[in-house]
Amino acid sequence: MKEIINYIEKKKDIFGIKNYEVIFLQQGEYNINYLLKTNIGKFVLRINSKSQMNLKNQIKYEYDALKFLEKSNVTPKVYYVDDGDDKLLNGVILMEYLEGRSLIYQEDREKAAKIFANIHSIDISKANNFIVEENIFTDRINEANFWLKDVFKSEKIDKEKKDFFYNFLYYLEKNKYKEKYFKKNKILSINNTEVNSKNFIISEKSYLIDWEKPVISDPCQDITHFIVATTTKWKTNFISNDEYENKFFSEYEKFLQKKIDIKERVNLYKPYMYSRALSWCMNAYLEYLKEDKLIKNIDTFEKIKEFTDINFMKNLVKEYF
Repeated sequence: MKEIINYIEKKKDIFGIKNYEVIFLQQGEYNINYLLKTNIGKFVLRINSKSQMNLKNQIKYEYDALKFLEKSNVTPKVYYVDDGDDKLLNGVILMEYLEGRSLIYQEDREKAAKIFANIHSIDISKANNFIVEENIFTDRINEANFWLKDVFKSEKIDKEKKDFFYNFLYYLEKNKYKEKYFKKNKILSINNTEVNSKNFIISEKSYLIDWEKPVISDPCQDITHFIVATTTKWKTNFISNDEYENKFFSEYEKFLQKKIDIKERVNLYKPYMYSRALSWCMNAYLEYLKEDKLIKNIDTFEKIKEFTDINFMKNLVKEYF
């Protein structure tokens, strides 16, 4: 905390504050967040420790995304970015603090649909600063191979799990030709790509936060991510069913300012979304075994162990192979 205080003291004039109190909020795998209570209001001081996307300037990427998204009115405003020599860890942003609770899937389905629709309706023709993923099956295969390269080499991972991923990658490669659907029916939007329930702030007005790894891609990325079990069970015990999903799709299409058959897109993308979630978890499991890991969250590790259980993984993708 001393480093945080020293940093704020140096930045008080830039932040435009006189009096303040710093309170730890939460830490994820790649960021640490503090509440900054000041004489002019409440802010979030967000410190990046590592890039999920292997970017040289992760914090500036997130700042640019939040600036671009302000027009959606469902994301936090951002006021300052520090990616200079005197930054903390890998950089700092100062953003709006939003009051509210996490999303409850059973209660907030329509609110989530409207948030996604607002974001996915933004014109992205001038969004030149973001990673573009048009080949979403190929991108997920490449991503899985990246996350799994150490898994396949590790003696800490048993043969059954390695065989599972070998077979899963074979299935994904064999069905990659279906990617042509997205080329023939091309729709691009800005996607958050991390839409678990804790990244929603639900109140009189509702928001989607945590924009460290947005991409320009088909909107089915976010919509699929929102409904799959590896997301809904990340922070809750909720698992969606066909009725829930169909109502969510209908609400999303009602609010979206584009014509789209989101259900068809989601059904095509689902196994590739599972490959992202499971390969990341398998890699994260190895990372958590390292003694020098900077951020360790026990609850997260327990969830990672649950998601990398061989029976859980097999049950998740049983309809595919």
